[in-house]
Amino acid sequence: MIKDIKISLLGLAALMALASCEKDEVQTIASISNAPVITVSKQTLVLTNQDAEKEAVQFSWTPVDYGYQSVVNYTIQLDKKGNNFAKPAEIAGGSLLKKSLTTAEINSLLINKLKLNAGQLAEIEARVVSSLGALAPGVNATSAVTGLSVTPYFVVIVYPSIYVPGSHQGWAPDKAPKLVSIKDDKLYEGYVYFPDASNEFKFTNGPNWDEGDYGSAGPGKLGKGDNLKQVGAGYYLVKANLNTLTWSSLKTIWGVIGSATKGGWDADQDLMFDPKDGLWKAELVLKEGEIKFRANDDWALAYGDGNADGVPDMLDNNNIKVEAAGTYILSLNLSNAGNFTYTLTKK
Repeated sequence: MIKDIKISLLGLAALMALASCEKDEVQTIASISNAPVITVSKQTLVLTNQDAEKEAVQFSWTPVDYGYQSVVNYTIQLDKKGNNFAKPAEIAGGSLLKKSLTTAEINSLLINKLKLNAGQLAEIEARVVSSLGALAPGVNATSAVTGLSVTPYFVVIVYPSIYVPGSHQGWAPDKAPKLVSIKDDKLYEGYVYFPDASNEFKFTNGPNWDEGDYGSAGPGKLGKGDNLKQVGAGYYLVKANLNTLTWSSLKTIWGVIGSATKGGWDADQDLMFDPKDGLWKAELVLKEGEIKFRANDDWALAYGDGNADGVPDMLDNNNIKVEAAGTYILSLNLSNAGNFTYTLTKK
């Protein structure tokens, strides 16, 4: 019995020694002799929705030698320039030495992960990281950084729509501004610029006169009568309820307010409307803080950006952050119903 115990102890010691040797051997073998070198097929990307399914960019890199034959995994990382990859967008490359992304794929990363603003030029950085995974955790090799200039695009959501042809745009339904029903409940709204002191228009069910239209059946009512009328030039929020056959309009003048403005939360800084491009614009000196767009110096109609996705909204806690003091070009685009955008660009 004693002899058997001695043999077992000797066997255990041998196994422990062998395990120790194997561990030392892995640590010795898993050594990095080179870092990957990343190459990007295009240094400038101007992305458009029309090219959504086409290849936009290809990342490729040289292999990493860990000193022994093993499966190496690669991950591409993207981040804003100067952010030091604090919260990068990551793309799995597997064991291959290249990875292509469609326009839609990289646009989604830029908008949703890096929170870039649609339509604005931005500088980002890319690198590739290699690893052996669980075989040697922490034994990674990272490439040098390469830079890219990117302009992402806004993904337009298509809602049920009616159209607003009239004297303000030549009575052409196919070129008319739209009202949309975001909940598909026959409640439509959108913004329309009426340039004249007296304007006439109708609502059409399609971008043509063939699918039916709505005229006036009395003040605030829709029917098959005469043209609808808007008195007074301006930028109007127009609503139509096809359940009750009613409509309304509200003239709006837009500005910004907030702790980042010289008026704080007490006084709006006015934006000016440019009918050529349909944008509300201003050049303002801002300090670090927050802002919000609002109409008519009142809180009844105000837009912020609650989820920081570059899309103005009415979500809770939806102020827009101004990260640094400086002179900014601001624009607010409410022309595309249901798909509003804004820009906040530091000069």
